[in-house]
Amino acid sequence: MKKLTIYLVRAMLCPKIKKQFTLALPALCVLLIHGNSLLAQQSPQFHIKGSVFSGEDSGILPKATIKNNTDGKQTITNSAGEFQLLTADTSGTFTVSYIGFKPLTLIYNHSHPGPFRITLMADENTLREVTVSTGYQTLPQERADGSFAQVDNKLLNRRVSTDILSRLEGVVPDLLFNRNTINGSAGQVDISIRGQNTLFANSQPLIVVDGFPYDGDLNNINPNDIESITVLKDASAASIWGVRSGNGVIVLTTKKGKQNQPLAIELNANVTIGNKPDLYYSKNYILSSDFIGLEQSLFNRGFYDSALQTGYAAVSPAVQLMAEQRAGLISASDLSNQLNLLGQNDIRKDESEYLYRHSVNQQYNLNLRGGGDKSDYFLSLGDDQDNSFYQGNQTGRITINSRLNFYPVKNLQISVGANYVQSTSVSNNPLTEYGGLSVGSNGLYPYAQLVNANGTPAAIPKDYALSYTDTVGHGKLLDWNYRPLDEFHNADNSTKSIENRIDLGVNYKFFKDFHAELKYQYEHSDLTQLNNYNSNTYYARNLINDYTQINPDGTLSYPIPVGGILQQAENGLTSQDVRGQLNFDHIWNNKHQVTAIIGSEVSSTIASINDYTAYGYDKGTGSSVANIDYSDSFGLLPKGSGMIPNTLGFGKTTDNFLSYYSNAAYTYLGRYVFSLSGRIDKSNLFGVSTNQKAVPLYSAGAGWEMSKEDFYHLNWLPYLKLRATYGYTGNINKSATAVTTISQLSNNYDSGDSYDQIDNPGNPELRWEKDRMINLGLDYAFKNQVLSGSIEYYIKKGIDLFGNSPLPPSTGQTTFFGNTADTKGNGLDIVINSRNISSGNFQWTTNFMISHVIDIVTKYDVTATSANYIAFSNSSSILPLTGKSLFGLYSYAWAGLTHNTGDPQGYLNGKVSTDYAGIIANTSVNDMVYNGSSRPTTFGSFRNTFAYKQLSLSLNIIYKLNYYFRKTSYSSQGLPYSGNQDFYSRWQKPGDETTTNVPSLQYPPYTTDRDLFYKYSSVLIDNGDHIRLQDINLSYDFDRSVYKGLPFKHLQVYGYINNVGILWRANHDGLDPDLSSNTTAAAYPLPRTFSLGIKATL
Repeated sequence: MKKLTIYLVRAMLCPKIKKQFTLALPALCVLLIHGNSLLAQQSPQFHIKGSVFSGEDSGILPKATIKNNTDGKQTITNSAGEFQLLTADTSGTFTVSYIGFKPLTLIYNHSHPGPFRITLMADENTLREVTVSTGYQTLPQERADGSFAQVDNKLLNRRVSTDILSRLEGVVPDLLFNRNTINGSAGQVDISIRGQNTLFANSQPLIVVDGFPYDGDLNNINPNDIESITVLKDASAASIWGVRSGNGVIVLTTKKGKQNQPLAIELNANVTIGNKPDLYYSKNYILSSDFIGLEQSLFNRGFYDSALQTGYAAVSPAVQLMAEQRAGLISASDLSNQLNLLGQNDIRKDESEYLYRHSVNQQYNLNLRGGGDKSDYFLSLGDDQDNSFYQGNQTGRITINSRLNFYPVKNLQISVGANYVQSTSVSNNPLTEYGGLSVGSNGLYPYAQLVNANGTPAAIPKDYALSYTDTVGHGKLLDWNYRPLDEFHNADNSTKSIENRIDLGVNYKFFKDFHAELKYQYEHSDLTQLNNYNSNTYYARNLINDYTQINPDGTLSYPIPVGGILQQAENGLTSQDVRGQLNFDHIWNNKHQVTAIIGSEVSSTIASINDYTAYGYDKGTGSSVANIDYSDSFGLLPKGSGMIPNTLGFGKTTDNFLSYYSNAAYTYLGRYVFSLSGRIDKSNLFGVSTNQKAVPLYSAGAGWEMSKEDFYHLNWLPYLKLRATYGYTGNINKSATAVTTISQLSNNYDSGDSYDQIDNPGNPELRWEKDRMINLGLDYAFKNQVLSGSIEYYIKKGIDLFGNSPLPPSTGQTTFFGNTADTKGNGLDIVINSRNISSGNFQWTTNFMISHVIDIVTKYDVTATSANYIAFSNSSSILPLTGKSLFGLYSYAWAGLTHNTGDPQGYLNGKVSTDYAGIIANTSVNDMVYNGSSRPTTFGSFRNTFAYKQLSLSLNIIYKLNYYFRKTSYSSQGLPYSGNQDFYSRWQKPGDETTTNVPSLQYPPYTTDRDLFYKYSSVLIDNGDHIRLQDINLSYDFDRSVYKGLPFKHLQVYGYINNVGILWRANHDGLDPDLSSNTTAAAYPLPRTFSLGIKATL
């Protein structure tokens, strides 16, 4: 600068160079202006370098802020968690901060130049940055205006289970597990998000795994491979998934490695032991002595005569003894003694000892993850073995999951993922085989025995009387007795499935704000179900004997060859998805931010099925008899005729989709958010005109973080945000297609020939269902997170839902199935998280959720009879009625019992009546009783977590309110097999009608309509409200920082109890409303289970 100043002075004084100076003046001005900065750059610089990690999982923290406290300069960490900050100061302090973590200030100087390895610890008193995934993009929840629910890894692992979805029960608002349906009671997935948005299409949420829809078996997903779950609940969040998003979307994100992370090894192992089912829970049971007493009364009235006269019909041992005494084969005293002995038996005791056991589940998982500068990796190995509480039934699963990410050059990422699952199941318990234990068309009598006095397996009359099976064919037929315990050794029923899933991805960032990605996924699964009935099984012996021909000369011929019978079903699924997407993210002047994606994807799913039966099968050689006569009819034993069953069947379906989608969000000043989303779907399922119209499903939303405004000064409420969204999602019914579908069947009953059957008439106007939703939300957080949560209200409308509409008889069909129905609904969702105590070593937090949803049918063109509405109204199926709930429960009005006879009374034309046929025929839709919804309309959970140092205790209470269920009771016509504890409360004498509503016992000849009226009367409708202690989790953490000699970096020992029990119920009969009365699969509540496990990190 000194030389430059001298030159300028001389230029001003010397005339010779004055002219040159004038010409160079502009350049010199620029030099003067920037001279100081140029010279400053030449001065010595100090480099502060380092990397930032999370103290929770040792993972890198990208975009952490590093600020020099001396000169105010700052920077952020890169994707590898690294940073470099230049400063002219050779000493000072700098602060590292990250949302949700405690800031850390460090000293730098010549003695401490770095590089620094900085670990930030979580700050429980600040809002954590929650990242949600839509499957197409990941974004901070603070920049999202839609309705999301995020389950992190810690909450996900609070529950112990081998399936992933059950871990969401009681922790996600608006998500209801429908346990009181046929599927739910049988242990299958039946869940709903914000009620049900369809009548007859798919009712389950879309499952997305790592950005692609998952079409495989949900039991193949290992929970130990899942990092987090995001539930998309409103149109703004879910509409980008188009015609498959109408029921909500559950996005699963698997675990991955991290760059520049040393190898981390995690082991999770646990064992779960379950109680035997409580067989004494069911009310559908009467004592053996009373059962026999009823049989005697019916026998004396000739009720069993027609069956006994056949000589072969299956009857109970008591009835057989009565027939023998009547025939003079045994004395009256012998009969009395033997009946008394039978009356002392209780089949529940034998079943509990020989058919049930304590369930034992073992779960092991090992995963490795880490990464370097150019790659990261994750590998998981899982082994699960489950011995069911049914003796003879068990399942197993082996999973291998891996992912590799490569970063060969700057801005380029290549991803490869592979998943392999092999699962097997064995189902050999007699209770789960060919109809379970029964006598003819009835259930099993309560005094049955599974073991004889000498300890050998006992026979029961399953299809035919023992007196018949022991004598028919003069000993030439195969043994025709059914011994349930023998089936354990003879049964061979198994299912094996193999699933492979591979995905490839390329992501390239260019022009700073853009990155393009191309993804491909291939999924293939094969499921083979084998029922190998060897020649010793009852199934094979019974079928062979049925078709055996006894020739006039006494010889036998076998249309079904003597040997085993193999039933095999093969199901295949192949799906492929290709997606191209362009992403944009740019910030202007620290005020404006635009995030946008646009893309297209093509998907194809092919499902196939192949069923066949092989007769004369030998497992050892794999051979069977080929020349079976399926076309002729054969005489059957003991009577009748029929063709040999042939289950040969082939099927194949193909679903193709072509989709275009886009999503954009604009954020201003970090407090205003506006978003738009749209998607167009085309499919071979839709009609031609629908595909040509290409009408998109779309959504729009806005968010306002009011607490960031300058005028906002509520220090006690530092976070307040308002959200509003509007949009459409969709749904499809794959059973309805745009073209006529035909099935080719074999073995016409009359001719034996193959024939075609029209399954679905073509509909060129077929389109997807649309669900419109308006969502209003408020997010809040009090100071120090004392209280936080959200409040959401939504209004929804189902449009163009699949339903039936009447057609003129001239068309040849009575109804038309298409887009003819509408529904509407609304709901409220409240989440309250509280930090009750946070002092020193003790913390107590509470999470409270309540959801309320109403669904109403607003348009349905076909009105059924009141008898149909009443008989078929339940929590599993829908019979739509305009103006009522989708799962409305209906009944006949009850008017009590008669004084003299104890008969049930109803109303006919407004008057009390016992004309049951008239009541059933003349009760109009307007006259029947609408009891309410058979599914909970209010539900939620109340979870408390207590922590003292390394000890943690968590209890989750769930509740379901505002719904009703139909109880079972005894039926005179169904006795004694349809026995129920109500039998003991029945009307027996005049005056009993004041203390009971159970009708008197009716003897033959029966009035069928009497039982039918009582079964579906309002007196058997009860309140389903209940509160349940779902589970308890207790854990203790050992950390190397506390326990210096610990060979593990971290070790957790945990215990878990599930299905603890009901705390309160509205009904007074001790019934569990979560059990469906429509299936025998739910005769008892889910048994309580106890788990013990360890989780170690190396």
